[in-house]
Amino acid sequence: MNTIEATVGASAQMTNWQVMRRLLRYMRPFNGTMIVSLTARVVKISCQAALLGIAAASVGLYVEAAEPGVVAWDVIRGQVKWIALVGTLVGLASYLENYTGHYVAFRILAELRDKFYYAMLPLAPARTAKLQSGDAVSRVMTDCERVEPFYAHTIAPAVAGIAVPAILLSWCWTVEPSLVWVLLPFYVACVFVLPWLVARLGGDGVRYREQLGLVNAFVADSIQGVRDTVAFGYEQRRARELWDMGASMQAGQDKLYGADATQRALSEIFVTVGILAAAWWGIELALDGRISALSDLPAVIAVSIVGFYTSQGPANNYTDFRVSMIAARRLFGMMDQPPAVSEAPGAAAPASVEPSLHFRHVSFEYDADDASWSRQRKVLDDFSLDIAPGRRVALVGPSGTGKSTLVNLLLRQWDPQRGEILLGSRPIAAFPLADLQRQFAVVSQRSFIFNETIAENIRLGRYEATQAEIEQAARQAGLHDWIISLPQGYESPAGERGSKLSGGQRQRVAIARAALKNAPVVLLDEATSSLDVETERGVLDALHRLCRGRTTLTIAHRLSTIVDSDEILVMIDGRIAERGTHESLMRQGGWYARMFEIQQDEVDAKLT
Repeated sequence: MNTIEATVGASAQMTNWQVMRRLLRYMRPFNGTMIVSLTARVVKISCQAALLGIAAASVGLYVEAAEPGVVAWDVIRGQVKWIALVGTLVGLASYLENYTGHYVAFRILAELRDKFYYAMLPLAPARTAKLQSGDAVSRVMTDCERVEPFYAHTIAPAVAGIAVPAILLSWCWTVEPSLVWVLLPFYVACVFVLPWLVARLGGDGVRYREQLGLVNAFVADSIQGVRDTVAFGYEQRRARELWDMGASMQAGQDKLYGADATQRALSEIFVTVGILAAAWWGIELALDGRISALSDLPAVIAVSIVGFYTSQGPANNYTDFRVSMIAARRLFGMMDQPPAVSEAPGAAAPASVEPSLHFRHVSFEYDADDASWSRQRKVLDDFSLDIAPGRRVALVGPSGTGKSTLVNLLLRQWDPQRGEILLGSRPIAAFPLADLQRQFAVVSQRSFIFNETIAENIRLGRYEATQAEIEQAARQAGLHDWIISLPQGYESPAGERGSKLSGGQRQRVAIARAALKNAPVVLLDEATSSLDVETERGVLDALHRLCRGRTTLTIAHRLSTIVDSDEILVMIDGRIAERGTHESLMRQGGWYARMFEIQQDEVDAKLT
């Protein structure tokens, strides 16, 4: 299953009409401004038609009023006044239309990006894990931008494409009613037949947008992994794969925009035939004496040309409209996914919480409701554990046995299929999610460092913290002296993903965050696994200061880092296979004792 299918739910089946209605709901706060923009567009184009009609009729009116040797200044002044007045209206209406139209479009896009971000938050990480980072960027950036033409270049041309021809046909009726019946079929063909034709020729464009998301994801992967790509000489192969993916995307793009090119060619044919029909019937009417050949006929032809090109608006922008619908459907497909966990109705924060942890017969399987992503096995099976307040408990064991899963479940990033988890005497599902998260401070091996200042990265622990509190947290993490030695101190940039920090410094920033949060329970998930032995010692000192007096659950790969824990649990296949202190487990001679000896041998060998 591809990324799109994995992340888009019922929204993928929404019709264009349903997507349009939903997009229009975002426009409600700006309805008044949008009406001004649409009115200005109709006025602008109607005045442009009037301007051409006046100019075309002016010569005929002058000829009709002219006398030999006399300049018809009255006619000239009258026509110039009309041209100046109508031209001024065109300029004012054009400014008003462009300013208000883009004002609405850009503010709606800002709101849409904001809503997409907030819709993503309750989905992370359970739902967003299925979405490649490049595809996520494509949705929030490219797809949002692709929705912009719906507001700025689809609604206005559609309204003008119907309203302006109606106004011009009404004027033609006042000149000669039969002109309406000659022009009307061509207007109908341009407004309704051409968009239908584009839809038939160009397909729905969904495949093209899917491939674009995959290409973006592939490019993001390639850039992030460029060091390994070059190191293994894989760059040419990677480039060929990108070329092949681009070619697949190009096929859908060619179909989409080929239909648009066909439509524009047919539009020109319809306009040409329509103008010829207007000219032919106008000449017949002039010869019959029903309209003036010098003033009415040129004005009718000039006005009809503007009407024809305006009526092409819906067809000319139909490809952009369809791309907007596809992009919006992708966005809504992500936004409409149900969160993996939901807050209990009426959940209230308790006055006080005992920092004890209790797992009661917990069973859990990742993506159990999605066969295409399910691992087809339980990570935890009837798991039970009690951790008393203030105790320091460590979890060790082979990879994939469910250690990190316990942290994910405690934070309610997922919910177990069976059993319950309690914080103190209260099920964690009964806490408001925000209040539950305040009970835990987390330091993991993949703590994310944002492309902000060091101070802002530490402030993530508690947004309202003062500078003095940030500095105190940095002291606890052993960072303060190093930070103040930097030219910009706490305002020094951390770089993208903490690129300006060493591995140990990144971990200390994560510890400072946790210290600033001052939560009663500390969760350490492989917090030192990526560090060398010497750096690890300094980080461990900071972790010990952080955990002092707090309930602590530590997940560790290096057994030497947890020997002073109050209790060590060995997890194998989702169950506790061994438990005890370091000394008692060493006496048992089981998995823990064997692994500890192996790791000690590895350290000794490296030191030697």
